[in-house]
Amino acid sequence: MSAARTLLMCAVVVAQDRPLAVTSAVPDAGGQSVTITGVSFGPSPFVTLDLVPLTLRSATETQIVAAVPVNLMPPGDYLLTVSRGPSPADTGSIQVIIGAPKPKPLTAATGSPGSRAPPAPSGAGAERAAQVGDRVITVAEIDREWQRTDPAGYIALSRQLYEVRRRIADGMVAEELLAREATARGLTVEALLEEEIPKRVIATPDSAARSLYEGLGDRARGATFEQMRPALRAWLQRITEPELAKMTYLEELMKLSTRVEHHLVAPRVAVERSAQDAVLGPATAPVELVAFADFQNTEYARFARAFGRVRDTFGDRLRVVVKNLPSLGSPSVAAAEAAQCALAQNKFWPYHDALLLPPGIVNARQFKQAAADLGLDPTAFDACVDRGATRLIVQQALDEAKRYGLQRSPSFLINGRLAPDPPPFLPPFDFFKRLIEEELGFQAKAAARPRQ
Repeated sequence: MSAARTLLMCAVVVAQDRPLAVTSAVPDAGGQSVTITGVSFGPSPFVTLDLVPLTLRSATETQIVAAVPVNLMPPGDYLLTVSRGPSPADTGSIQVIIGAPKPKPLTAATGSPGSRAPPAPSGAGAERAAQVGDRVITVAEIDREWQRTDPAGYIALSRQLYEVRRRIADGMVAEELLAREATARGLTVEALLEEEIPKRVIATPDSAARSLYEGLGDRARGATFEQMRPALRAWLQRITEPELAKMTYLEELMKLSTRVEHHLVAPRVAVERSAQDAVLGPATAPVELVAFADFQNTEYARFARAFGRVRDTFGDRLRVVVKNLPSLGSPSVAAAEAAQCALAQNKFWPYHDALLLPPGIVNARQFKQAAADLGLDPTAFDACVDRGATRLIVQQALDEAKRYGLQRSPSFLINGRLAPDPPPFLPPFDFFKRLIEEELGFQAKAAARPRQ
């Protein structure tokens, strides 16, 4: 072996013994890449930006150029992670600022003396909208007509308005709570958070990393969980865990420092009951979780596997209902029709679970084999599938979902209220548990209010 090759191999070994560190990450002027500098990147580093794997144009021990469409990305802070192996010493992360910083929303504390916020969308039902002679048309009348003629559009916009208002309200409540506590302790808000947040940081379990990975879907670009694990852990430690700690602190302030009440009411729909729905739990349950299912959707499968554990936890306080919402083409429709054929033999739930197991069941032969394996009457089931006996039922379910303003699976309604998108790091069972406990809390508060 030549002396030069020996020296090169020694240099690589020495570099791998040193912890990986990222010192800077700068978007290039051309808007098509990011140049990353640091030490001990190794011969084949794995780079992610907000958990999206990047294509590398070049890589050395101290510099990486990664392809990033910077000019197409919204302004903001992004977490960039470089890893060369599974250990903490093999991973480094840094915040990358792309574009101009996001402007802070104007509040009572930050607005200038002469600033005025634009008027909020009106919600006053008695407000006049139009007048024809002595006939006054009110906003409430318009809303009733809107609900009658376009129920899906009405509920969709109502949800959007509620979600925006709630998100902004939560931010303003948090700012006010922190400002009050900081003033009482003679600190700035930044100093208060630097003192209190680290005390409340709790390491997230490995299941959170797995849930975060599964929630990425196509964004993972085919990278395996093991490849992504260092970036997932970095994201949880630098983004998720501090956010959860801040949420915990804010909840403590609400309970011990300043009382907070939310008066915004989430829009709800009156969910139709049908003999074609698959049901677990009594009709008298105080909480009804309605799941809109696409058996070919891996994200639905991930959440549906938690139904049994959720039912075991809440017992007769919970009723789970499954309605079909096949949205991935003909295999999705065929799976929904087969599941309804299983429901006709009172074997929906074991068949439901079989459809969710890998490898995916995608054709009539496999649907029939799964039914036979579960002990369904094969003659009746095969005839049901072959003649499309449940096709109209599935189409009716699709029409029903449209009336609720739902377009994709999985979607979940909790007593008619659309569940928010689940945090990607939160395992499905914990997501459902929070939703159900929140709904039970709403009911307890409503029962405790004095009657007018």
